[in-house]
Amino acid sequence: MKSQSIDKQTPVVLFIVTGFPPDVSGVSLFNWERAFTLAKMSSYRIVVLAPDWQNPGTEKFSREAIPPNLVIDLYPSKPWPPYTLTHVPRFSSASFIREKLHFHRPEIIIYTDVERLYLFGTWQLPGIEYAKAKSVPILAEYHTDLYNFSAAYPGWQWLRGLVKLTKLSSLLYRNFNYTICASQAAANSCHEMGIINTKIVAFLGIDISEFSPKHRHRENLSEWLLPHEHAHKIFLYLGRLGYEKRVDLLIRAFASLKSHSPNCSLLIAGDGPIEVVEQLQSLASITPDIHFTGFLHGLRKAQVLASCDVFCSASPFETFGRTLVEAMASGVPVVTVESGAVAEYICNGVNGYLVTPDDLDSLTNAMHNTMSIQTIDLANQACLDSQAFSLEAGCSQLIKLYDSLLGK
Repeated sequence: MKSQSIDKQTPVVLFIVTGFPPDVSGVSLFNWERAFTLAKMSSYRIVVLAPDWQNPGTEKFSREAIPPNLVIDLYPSKPWPPYTLTHVPRFSSASFIREKLHFHRPEIIIYTDVERLYLFGTWQLPGIEYAKAKSVPILAEYHTDLYNFSAAYPGWQWLRGLVKLTKLSSLLYRNFNYTICASQAAANSCHEMGIINTKIVAFLGIDISEFSPKHRHRENLSEWLLPHEHAHKIFLYLGRLGYEKRVDLLIRAFASLKSHSPNCSLLIAGDGPIEVVEQLQSLASITPDIHFTGFLHGLRKAQVLASCDVFCSASPFETFGRTLVEAMASGVPVVTVESGAVAEYICNGVNGYLVTPDDLDSLTNAMHNTMSIQTIDLANQACLDSQAFSLEAGCSQLIKLYDSLLGK
């Protein structure tokens, strides 16, 4: 995507992101949806510098779909070895970013996932010198608990030790005016790493318009379910298949549940590195009625979410939990881990069920309980509560922040 000519009178807000579609992580999808929504809602010109592996043929990236005040410029990127479905900057992207800053002349610069930009590609924070020379506000957004979940990848435990020993995060984030956190849990994580310039802004959200209980129909699952399974209780995991997501724990919990409650099935919707997928498939092979669907997108994703009976996640490192909110908006009860930001919007027994992190028995018992109790009122409350996480609500908070930084 080439840069468009710019209106010199329109204030520019520029994002430097490391996650962007076709990467399907929650951060990547949010970065795209947030840019699109800000461009529609605000008087700012929104510029996004993103990895260069987009598929221009997809609907979201067609020229007709992009608002005139949204520019997406693509910097050189490469696959990240532990998770090759994610792309990170090449070293050469630093000079590209600096050139684009001088071209677009932003009034505010926002970096997302600072560690990934620095550690996995540039070994610098390109644009910091520009911002300081021009007295431009520079913000960091804390999205990913990289400090903890990197230790889940074989051979990458050193990264956590390096960050802790060198206090690298605090050294990086002190370059910014503020580190924006979407929750108190995220701010607490930052404080543990020595990042003290935090500001809590409820900026995260999703396009909940696609997700609704109205999509519920068992036939949406017929592609994977055998005839005898249509009467089963259907549990669903949907998301990336990364080590840090602890899908292995979910499979073991389901196997334990299945041994004494046979009328249940598990769908695992998502994909990931081949070695992770093969390990999970091997683990699941000894238990009947577990099905891997691959990635689901758009309406198909919304239909499958609404048509299952319970959404389950064993991931302890969620700084938001995008798929959890999608399930809530679909009117599906959620079983998840009492950890991170999730515990700030899911109340156990009211709009979802919370279990102890990394606890097989706790997860199994919660899944078992959903098979025998009435969940309609809880699912309705979850659907109502999900409305607080709309993109428009989150972007309104960001616009207020940007306006205040520019003295509007």
